Amino acid sequence: MATTTGIITNTGTTPASNVVINIDNDNLSFSSNVVYHVYVWNTLVSKGLVYSNSLNVNANTSQFLSFNIAGNSAYEVQFLVTGNAPADTIITVFGTDSSGNVIPHQRVLQSELTFIAQLNP
Repeated sequence: MATTTGIITNTGTTPASNVVINIDNDNLSFSSNVVYHVYVWNTLVSKGLVYSNSLNVNANTSQFLSFNIAGNSAYEVQFLVTGNAPADTIITVFGTDSSGNVIPHQRVLQSELTFIAQLNP
């Protein structure tokens, strides 16, 4: 099944400039395939897909991705993990400011991701 961060509001005194996705495959034998979609909402409140890709994460390795989301009022990241042991792939998402500092209220840990039936187009 796919998962989502849900909509993360990106307004206030410290809006995020980037969204950082950390993907860690803790399985010692099997790689995993991760499809991710990054959506943003502009000031007109229209959802738009801005980044989408599929990547292979080898066994016992990690991927660190960063995407510009500056100027958008909200964002969401959706994932679909497949492979022989998809539960061993741990994903976290953080909003960061223009200096690369993590914005604490814009973080989503693996345990906070919500299951959805499928990735949105």
